[in-house]
Amino acid sequence: MKTARTVLLVEDEPEQREAMAFALRRRGYDVVTAGDAAGAEEVLVRDLPDLLVTDMMLPGRSGYQVLRLAAEVSNGRLPAIMMSANTAPAHRDYALAAGADRFLAKPFSLADLARAAEALCPPPPPTTAPHPVPLMTAAGS
Repeated sequence: MKTARTVLLVEDEPEQREAMAFALRRRGYDVVTAGDAAGAEEVLVRDLPDLLVTDMMLPGRSGYQVLRLAAEVSNGRLPAIMMSANTAPAHRDYALAAGADRFLAKPFSLADLARAAEALCPPPPPTTAPHPVPLMTAAGS
């Protein structure tokens, strides 16, 4: 049984990708990363995540193409966050129209990313398995 929610994080800058993955893992998510659209598409068709977080500008193809494929393979049910250093309102509006549920303008804090992820795909509460309690028997039974 799957206990954690899986996030597909698509970011071509390795340092940013690692920092974002670390922040999401600390919040209880399993994080699968990709550095480009082709890697993201491979994950999407192989094992659909619970949340997509993608950069707008990626090597090869754009984050918009990743969004379109995510919508196709999930029948429009995969929540998505689009990130971009381009903060023009038109880019934000286009990302939302293309299927993103949230838009984060870079630079943003890791706490902002975590809040956006939790709003769209809350992680399950941590589970603590109860400790087994030994059975006590009456003396002489």
